Amino acid sequence: MASSKTEICNIALSHLGIAKEVANIDTESSAEASACRRFYEMARDETLRDFNWPFATKFAALALVEEDPTDEWSFSYRYPTDCLKVRRVLSGLRNDNRQSRVPYKVGRDDTGILLYCDIEDAEMEYTAVTSGVTFYPVDYVTALSYRIAYYIAPRLTAGDPFNLKNYCMEMYRATVVKAANSAINEEQQEESPESELIRSRY
Repeated sequence: MASSKTEICNIALSHLGIAKEVANIDTESSAEASACRRFYEMARDETLRDFNWPFATKFAALALVEEDPTDEWSFSYRYPTDCLKVRRVLSGLRNDNRQSRVPYKVGRDDTGILLYCDIEDAEMEYTAVTSGVTFYPVDYVTALSYRIAYYIAPRLTAGDPFNLKNYCMEMYRATVVKAANSAINEEQQEESPESELIRSRY
C-alpha cells in the first residue's frame, strides 16, 4: 500500500516513463508536482465513484428534511456531506431483487443536495470521500495512479506523442475490473430467494 499522496503520484509518473520523482506534491514547485497537484483530488474522487470500493463504503441513517416534499415523493432527506455516490437506499433485505429495490432520486434545495424516496427513516449505502491514503488497498492505489497518469500525460510528455494517455486509461479499466473480482471474494452473498415457479417443482 502507498504511504502518501506523493508516493501515489510518483507511481503515476513512472507509468509515463518519467524517472524524476516528486518530494512533496503539496509544496514542490516542479512541473511534475504541479501537474499531479492539479489533478489528484479529481482523479481520486472519480476513481472512488467508478466502483463500489469496499474500503470507501459507508452506511448512514439519513436526516429528514421534509415529508411530502413533492407530488411524487413521500420524503426528502439531506444528502450526507461526504457522499460521492449513492449505491442504494436500504430496503431491509441484504440481497435486493428487482422488486425490493428502493426507488430514489437525487435533487437539491437552497441548502444543499437532497435524496427523495418513499421510505420512512431511510438509510443509505454510499461511497464516501476517503482522503486517508492509509485506507487505500493496493488495487485502488494502482487504479488511482493510472487515472492520474491519464490526466497528466499530455502536460508532461510534450503532447503525448506515444498515446500514453489512452494506454493509462486501458490499464485503469483493467485494474478496476480486477478490483471488482477481488471484492467479490471478500464478501459472502446470500443466495437469491427461489421463485414461486421453482419452489412449486418440489
